[in-house]
Amino acid sequence: MSEKIEQLVAMRLNTYFKTQTMTPAMTELKTELATDLNEAANDKSASGLEPEAAVAEAISDFGDINELIQQVNSENGNDQKLHAHHVVMDGDGLEIDDGDTLKIDSDGITIKGGHVFSADATGVSINDGAIKADKNGLKLGDLTINGEGINHQQSANTMPDFGTPVQPLNLAGAYHDNLALVTEQRFAVADIDEVSISYRSARVKVLPTVGGDDEIIVREYMNHNNAAYKATTVQTGSALSIEQGKIPFLIPLRVHAQILIPAKYVGNLKLASASGTVLMAGLKQLNVVNLRVTSGSCKLDTLSAQALSTDVVSGSLVMAHVQVTDQFGMLVKSGRLKMAAVQAGQFTVTVISGSIQGIQLVGGGSWTAKSGAMKLAFDRLTGDLNLSDKSGSIKFSLPRDASYRYELEARSGRVIAPSNSQPEHIADGYQTGQVGTTPNYTVKGRTTSGSIHLY
Repeated sequence: MSEKIEQLVAMRLNTYFKTQTMTPAMTELKTELATDLNEAANDKSASGLEPEAAVAEAISDFGDINELIQQVNSENGNDQKLHAHHVVMDGDGLEIDDGDTLKIDSDGITIKGGHVFSADATGVSINDGAIKADKNGLKLGDLTINGEGINHQQSANTMPDFGTPVQPLNLAGAYHDNLALVTEQRFAVADIDEVSISYRSARVKVLPTVGGDDEIIVREYMNHNNAAYKATTVQTGSALSIEQGKIPFLIPLRVHAQILIPAKYVGNLKLASASGTVLMAGLKQLNVVNLRVTSGSCKLDTLSAQALSTDVVSGSLVMAHVQVTDQFGMLVKSGRLKMAAVQAGQFTVTVISGSIQGIQLVGGGSWTAKSGAMKLAFDRLTGDLNLSDKSGSIKFSLPRDASYRYELEARSGRVIAPSNSQPEHIADGYQTGQVGTTPNYTVKGRTTSGSIHLY
């Protein structure tokens, strides 16, 4: 570190802070700015700039420091630190705390990830569907009001709302960003068979490369341009690692990352994201995908892979038009899983303290929820199906022309089989039987506290 650069940075910062009351928050901000600006200025000096020019350019790249000071002042009192929300308003809509607290965009409105309130083209839901208004009518707990009148419980023959079919995502607008582009790096895809991406607080998009099929492109957009904040990219042999740079403590840094991968890429892909949002879409020849999302939201759309492993902690996962040839493994802790048009050779899905909803599903395997509702609609079975919910109800539908044996058990609730079934054994909360003439698969449903309804 250059002593002269440190002196120049300190002098410049003193001019910004000379009229400020040096609260703990202001002192911390000034120290953090000094560290980041010194690093940036020394990097510029090493490339040939004189110290004065290096400091001036570092401060210019960083952005409006006066605005930053005002923002930190508004978020922090003189004697105590106040809770601050991260608010983003741009062409895409309004987000508070990366959409976890409030999100308003072209898809609708959600509060607390949709658990408290959600409104979109399909209807309105309050408190995870405790109150719901959609094309089927108004639902208040067990009370349903629709064209047929007022019902205290849904008719056994009425198909529930498993979800709405969706069209494949239009990626045209996904490449647009309203923040400034601060870095772009390119790597020859022919040399890479594994990509690892790690971001701790950012909006991350993994999309197909546009206008070329021979390079992986890493682009970062930020509201503050500082070399320390930029991602570290390392290529070791055929593996490419992308890891988010420094995250300042007080400086409200916004980072949007685009990882553009050629559609012909057939390697592995690993992605870890904490406290942010993830969109992965448009890649159809992936090998193994490993995804971990902590305290955020994730959407997978128009994606194909040989195998998929996903771990979502305290967040939500939406999947549409996803095809997995072999194993589909998923663990969701304290979150929600919504799926549409998803196919897998073998499903292994576990949700702890959350809900599962799916439509247009193809496959078989195991689906488990420890606390929450499970609603699944299958277009086709390709293997045995095992559904288990410890504390919640199970509602699922299979094609009317499917042929299978079934075993349904509800220890504290009732069991309803399809109207075209051939029951073999019926007891309190238990039923076995057959649908069709030549059963190919076995379907099992079990719940400890709740009911089971097979349509």
